[in-house]
Amino acid sequence: MADSTCVVCGTPPTDRYVVSLHGEKTCVRHPADGTCALCGRPGPDGRRGWSRFTATTARCPTCARQAVDTLDEARKHIPLLRGEMAALGIALAQRVRVTLVDPDGLVDDSGALCLGRTLQRTWVETSVTDVLGIEIARGLTETHFGAVVVHEIGHAWLAQRGAPDLSPQVEEGVCELFSGAWLKRRPTGFAAALRRSALDNPDPVYGAGYRMVRDSVVSHGITAVLDSVCGRGRLP
Repeated sequence: MADSTCVVCGTPPTDRYVVSLHGEKTCVRHPADGTCALCGRPGPDGRRGWSRFTATTARCPTCARQAVDTLDEARKHIPLLRGEMAALGIALAQRVRVTLVDPDGLVDDSGALCLGRTLQRTWVETSVTDVLGIEIARGLTETHFGAVVVHEIGHAWLAQRGAPDLSPQVEEGVCELFSGAWLKRRPTGFAAALRRSALDNPDPVYGAGYRMVRDSVVSHGITAVLDSVCGRGRLP
């Protein structure tokens, strides 16, 4: 259960306040010059415990305490994630290496930060796509890390299944569906909040794609949806 006191002043908020994805409250009267890149908590305005995430963003103390900062830490989680995905019927035909990279290296051409990326190569002669690896931003919380790895495993799985020329909405929607299914199995308020945030995401590709694919699963079932996506490149 989230603390009912403000994380800055330690008293119960008596006026307006902001709630982070961790459920932590911050009175709006406290000065802030940004928010945590991972949970939305206001700060840092010189507050202790905050740390750099990218060149232009910061990470709150709670997210920092839960961070996957090293490859050794990542390797503790990856076999479990692969096993849980296999239990959901999403197993890779060939293993794909997962590496951690500086988050600044995952900023796309529009300046938006991506938390993960699947590296692929398509052979023009055969249209066969090889999955070369998965890159995950260093410093994510364990829950973020798991959700992003599962999302990227989704891209690798679709490529290995030979899913033909998927629209960005369908491909990202399927991968967000996998990520959401993994988060749904985590018995924490933070995981539930991340899943709600993904479902409510106004982005026309990620958020709208997730909702579109989820609605299709509700109507047709997961097997029919994945068979249609991998076989015909579209939703049923």
